[in-house]
Amino acid sequence: MREFVLWSFVLLSAAMRAQTTQTQATTDSILTDKAPFYLQLYLGVNKSANENLPWTEFSGYPWSTGMFFAIGREITPLWGWRVALRINRNKSRNVPVCESKEVWAWNNTSVFADATFDVTDVFRKPEFIPKDSAHNILSHRFNLKAFAGIGAAYTWSFDKVPLSYTHPYSRSSKLLPAIRAGVTATWKLSNRWHIGAELSQTLFEDHFNGVAYDTPLDTRTNLKVGLTYLLIKKKRFTKPVIRLNKLKECPLLPFIMPDPEETKLRQIAGHAFLDFPVNETVIYPDYRRNPEELARIHKSIDSAMFDKSVVVTRIILHGYASPESPYSNNTRLAKGRTEALKSYLIRNYNFNSQVFQTNFTPEDWENLQGFLIDTHTRKVKGDFWYENKNYTETPEAPEFVLKHRDEMLRIIGRNMDPDAKEELLKKVAGGEPYRWLLEHVYPGLRHTDYIIEYKIRAFSVEKGRKLIYTHPEALSLEEMYKVATSYKEGSENWLDALLIAVNQFPDNETANLNAACGCVMTKRLVDAKKYLEKAGTTRQANYVGNVIKAMEGSVNWKLENNRIIIE
Repeated sequence: MREFVLWSFVLLSAAMRAQTTQTQATTDSILTDKAPFYLQLYLGVNKSANENLPWTEFSGYPWSTGMFFAIGREITPLWGWRVALRINRNKSRNVPVCESKEVWAWNNTSVFADATFDVTDVFRKPEFIPKDSAHNILSHRFNLKAFAGIGAAYTWSFDKVPLSYTHPYSRSSKLLPAIRAGVTATWKLSNRWHIGAELSQTLFEDHFNGVAYDTPLDTRTNLKVGLTYLLIKKKRFTKPVIRLNKLKECPLLPFIMPDPEETKLRQIAGHAFLDFPVNETVIYPDYRRNPEELARIHKSIDSAMFDKSVVVTRIILHGYASPESPYSNNTRLAKGRTEALKSYLIRNYNFNSQVFQTNFTPEDWENLQGFLIDTHTRKVKGDFWYENKNYTETPEAPEFVLKHRDEMLRIIGRNMDPDAKEELLKKVAGGEPYRWLLEHVYPGLRHTDYIIEYKIRAFSVEKGRKLIYTHPEALSLEEMYKVATSYKEGSENWLDALLIAVNQFPDNETANLNAACGCVMTKRLVDAKKYLEKAGTTRQANYVGNVIKAMEGSVNWKLENNRIIIE
């Protein structure tokens, strides 16, 4: 296991070195090569590195013989793969605590899938050539590859004499998992033929050795020599070199001043679920859940009315009742309860009655239908018409409701008298689904939706510095940008203002472009690319994209007059 960890470390170090070598490329092209498919046939010896014997006794390990046949390919000049079939004659010498100290032998057949890494291409200095040059060099003769792989080994043909008479172990042939790592060195004889040597270390589960400590793992050191044959002549080619040196200093960026907002019109929208005594239209502030509902309404309105200069231009109220009583009575309740909320707002905020626009729907069949269509995710008082996530949501519909859902939806969709429709619902499955809906869903159908539209004055930069954190909705995009530019470019507050602006105006191309520029300047390239996606396809947006590519080192670039030019 120690040897496998060592080889893994060597491969990792080489890969890191390869990356370092590539990032130094700054010329137009590089001459490199890549081998096609190749065949290997190696013969050699192996030593049984019994884990119960110290490495200091390596010279005393039994020698044996073996061979392997492999086929492989280089996918890139550095990386490749190989599949190898090995046949080895294994021998073991027991440790002193075992009864017998003789050498015993058996056969081992294994198959490995290896990942290969060309070490010489890492440490060999790259050979760069200028653009349009007819440069030619000789192929390198020496090559060193490191490899690591996984596979399986099948052990067979054991001696009849047991290794130990006191420790139980298996002498049956077994297919066992294995891992290995090593290096292969070759020398070029011709364009097709290479002679080489390979040293590998294999670790596999072996129930036939190491019985002194009941250790089921065994290692084998293999040294083999042989020939490699290239099925096709090794190719040499030039490839363009991407300038991987990254732009360090941020160039000038195209920040844009947003257009002014002549009249700052805003609105707040909400849904009031006020409780009323049966058949009454008067709001009782302390009745049931009304304290919580009224507090939520006050909070949303007070948030919009934070400044004395705010002018309310229109208030839209739309009341709904649930369809569990005669339609005429529901009409009275929906209309009366809408007027009740209007009177409550006038009393508490001195709103002019002329700004109110009221409407009502006697029975909210639409939301009842919506709940039945999606009973798992659509919660009354818990989705689009109710913002308070802490409110007790409608539970998921039970099985006896789901079973008759389609039938109830057909009834709701019929064009008929609402009272007759309600009577049909009551009869579905003996009325059990209707009673569940009446208890859990209908309360959420009794609501009044409100929209308050208002106008806000313009604010100074000094006032805007405070509002951008407390009431960003009160500022225009232009005012937010002026707040940003009042801070030092690149500072925390400067970036905060740009990001708050794009959060307040998420679909505005100018806001997204300025946010992208701010993130580029502060080296937040992942965020910059996210905002740039919504910044449009303008010349400025394309330029910021090029700056990001230069900072990432993914394109050839040059800097002229503090502007990036992509080559």
